[in-house]
Amino acid sequence: MPSNCRNHRPAPPRAAATLDRSMLPLWRRIYQEFAARGQRWGLPINVGMTLVHLYLHPDEAEPAHLASANCFPRQTITFVLDALERQKLARREPHPSDRRRKQVVLTAAGRKLGARLFADLLGFEAQALSAIPAGSLDTFRNLVKCYADALARHNAGALPA
Repeated sequence: MPSNCRNHRPAPPRAAATLDRSMLPLWRRIYQEFAARGQRWGLPINVGMTLVHLYLHPDEAEPAHLASANCFPRQTITFVLDALERQKLARREPHPSDRRRKQVVLTAAGRKLGARLFADLLGFEAQALSAIPAGSLDTFRNLVKCYADALARHNAGALPA
């Protein structure tokens, strides 16, 4: 499936000067590249993310868990689960101990596609990481981890005014 997610206008000059010092354009570009890669599988990005999550974490299979884990609104998870069911990749089943709740179970086809998609993303990432000199890769990972940890700490704090 062709992707047009990278077609956007440059930022206005005042914003561009600020963005030159920001990591946001880099994270957007990384997201866009992974989204473009995921589109090769013919799945919307949110459906692919949920499929991989269910493949890796079958124990976190309730719609509320899926919404939280993927940072999606609950109504988006309803759309995603409808899409997975239409393609016979997953099914909703009653919860074993609470009949008000549902859990999502991948079908054999869903597990197979989830495994292939996950392996493809790992290979895609490994190929890109090979551009970083071997002696610098651990440093790169540690720096990105520190940055991500700092973002998480800020997110756990008070909301912005």
